[in-house]
Amino acid sequence: MHPVDPVNSIRRLGFRKWYERQLIDCHASLVTCLLCGLTLAALLEEIRILDFGNRPVALLVAFGSIILGWYAWRRYITVLERAERYGQRSTCGTCAVYGRFEVVDSGVDNIPGPTAQAVAPLPVAWMDVKCRKCGATWRMPE
Repeated sequence: MHPVDPVNSIRRLGFRKWYERQLIDCHASLVTCLLCGLTLAALLEEIRILDFGNRPVALLVAFGSIILGWYAWRRYITVLERAERYGQRSTCGTCAVYGRFEVVDSGVDNIPGPTAQAVAPLPVAWMDVKCRKCGATWRMPE
């Protein structure tokens, strides 16, 4: 399984708690990205472009802010997209109960092709789940 495999976390925590943690994680990444942007804006405000080469520490901080901000933005998008993909299929179609299921089986589908990275930066882990209330089964995500 992939190191950021949601199946084991959902089994251990339950879907609702896993989903909540995913949203907290992705929004912490968004805050990190915004703080990096503010840091970069403050550096650009403080130092003129022509003077920028004479201050290597400021240049390193600016470069670090760009790299960390980009990483945080990608993490925000990836984690939010994954949480929403599972969240859309977490309601039982039979009894309409939300997030109360147990994982019966799971696996990972690697999406082939060059556009796979743009659509799904992580392999898609599928789960066959069973509703705890009515016993209906379905596959998520689909």
